[in-house]
Amino acid sequence: MRLVDRHIINRTHNFWRVCDELAFKSKNLYNLANYYCRQHFFKCSKSLDLTKLYHATKDSDAYRALPTKVSKQIIKCLIATWRGYFQAIKEWSKHPAKFLGKPKIPKYKDKTKGRNVVIYSKESVYRASLKDGICHLSMSDIMHTCSCGYCDRSENSSC
Repeated sequence: MRLVDRHIINRTHNFWRVCDELAFKSKNLYNLANYYCRQHFFKCSKSLDLTKLYHATKDSDAYRALPTKVSKQIIKCLIATWRGYFQAIKEWSKHPAKFLGKPKIPKYKDKTKGRNVVIYSKESVYRASLKDGICHLSMSDIMHTCSCGYCDRSENSSC
């Protein structure tokens, strides 16, 4: 069973700017990793695997701007996007009538307006504050009380 504590943050919320900044940093890492994937694809017509992509991006400013676990999640999501592209190409070659046109490679997100998902796993949350029922995301000012009731009972929670 996986417990999740969901909070909707709109533009008037106190954490909007922090979340927007995190999403912007996530977009920067996504675009950098996508650049490496695209260049490898144009050169070899193959996908770049997770390990090589991690080693290509781990020393960059975009990777270091976010917690390591969060950066790895962004790279994993990009790899899944590329995997979906290759599956779509395979299916398109067998049954082109299912598609409106040939699938296109994953694009970059807009340089100024683009944002990307930021995934904080339980390892990316400060455990000391989590024991007290407060979810404090690492490398950010976001602190929010957990209402799931699970945080108070166990150290291995996933709020």
